[in-house]
Amino acid sequence: MAIQIKRVGHVGILVSDIERSLRFYTDVLQCRVTNRRKAEDGTETVFLRFEDNHHDFVIVSAPMGSDATSAAQPERLIQQIAFEVEDRDQFLRALAHLNSKGVEITSGPLVHGFEGGGTLGGSGSRSFYFSDPDGNRLEVYTDMMRVSEDGEFPPKEYAEVMKAFMKK
Repeated sequence: MAIQIKRVGHVGILVSDIERSLRFYTDVLQCRVTNRRKAEDGTETVFLRFEDNHHDFVIVSAPMGSDATSAAQPERLIQQIAFEVEDRDQFLRALAHLNSKGVEITSGPLVHGFEGGGTLGGSGSRSFYFSDPDGNRLEVYTDMMRVSEDGEFPPKEYAEVMKAFMKK
């Protein structure tokens, strides 16, 4: 039993000014916004893409009191590193492999989006989270939603049915 990682799927970073970073990544690097949301604690998360993946890159506002611009520790700038696996079978194999190695799963397995009890803009991917020995947050995922090149997510025809099911 072993993990068969397909690729580094996406990276999430903490930023000191979400608006400034959003302008940089959309205007300079030409990323497109898939979804943006604000948490109860005031932090914001923006999912960005280059082509049709739900997201290739994530920016998250740094928690209050932390300095994401500092080169000194203990500020952690990497929010997460995500590893994509091919399919649900490889996802479950990865989960079993990490379990057999004594790795603690810190969150999940779960489904992002309304199917898993989450938000409308979620990617629909299955994922779970764990940490490396230095405490870096890692994710294994599969089945990320595709988004049309100039589209928004969720498309209007999906949003209506998602809202209906979220009310049940």
